[in-house]
Amino acid sequence: MTYPYQSDIQINQVTLNVENLKEMTSFYSDIFGFSILSATDTTMDLTTNGKDSILQLVEVKKGDHFSYGLYHTAFLVPDKDSFAQVLYHLVYQHAELIGGADHGYSQAIYLNDPEGNGIEIYHDKDMSVWDIREDGRIIGVTEELDAQSLIDSVSSIEEPYQLPKGTRIGHVHFSVRDAIASSQLYQKIFPITNKMTVPTASWVASGEYHHHFAFNHWAGKGLNKHNEGMPGLALVSLEYKDAVIFKASEKKLDFMDLTFLKLETIIL
Repeated sequence: MTYPYQSDIQINQVTLNVENLKEMTSFYSDIFGFSILSATDTTMDLTTNGKDSILQLVEVKKGDHFSYGLYHTAFLVPDKDSFAQVLYHLVYQHAELIGGADHGYSQAIYLNDPEGNGIEIYHDKDMSVWDIREDGRIIGVTEELDAQSLIDSVSSIEEPYQLPKGTRIGHVHFSVRDAIASSQLYQKIFPITNKMTVPTASWVASGEYHHHFAFNHWAGKGLNKHNEGMPGLALVSLEYKDAVIFKASEKKLDFMDLTFLKLETIIL
């Protein structure tokens, strides 16, 4: 795995607990463009390069969807042309897009999967146009996405559509009870720093990236705690480029008595 933007970590997989494995597999493979890497009766591993699972689906019993947890998983495509092709494909598949935006450092579209898990698809603009402040903060904006010009730039795409091989998870955005407290906790544990914070949300990253994680409490204070085995986000897997930094995070997790799996990567 490469570590662009002088980052010490990358997100290499997200695991979702799902209630209907067949329906969710059909959505992510037939509509969204993943390829199936491996499968069991209760799990499905999905890939874009044919060798690495970046999205795992695990079938669980029906449960509470009104809980904190995942806001969206953000899939990063290699470039603007790839982004335009994804948009073109989803529009002509009549996928229910819920929004799109130009964030200054990226262009993004948003949708939900059949069980309500949020999805972002985006490409990063060249770093030369990012709004990077002297203190290292990277300021994002939410401006109109010129979706029509992107669609018009695509003459045709091959069917059945497949996501580009370079597609990976760029960041994960969490829905939490207290965005600032959650952001501060992650900054204590992982090699990440604040990139942008507003009263209701925070974006943090390793190195010079705009964000690997984001937190918001836009849903308010009334949702339930997200417990193990509930539908929705199950695990986030991080890969470190340096064993010393990995061990430092591992010790902090141990000290704080937080739940994680000790593998070659840290999995929350």
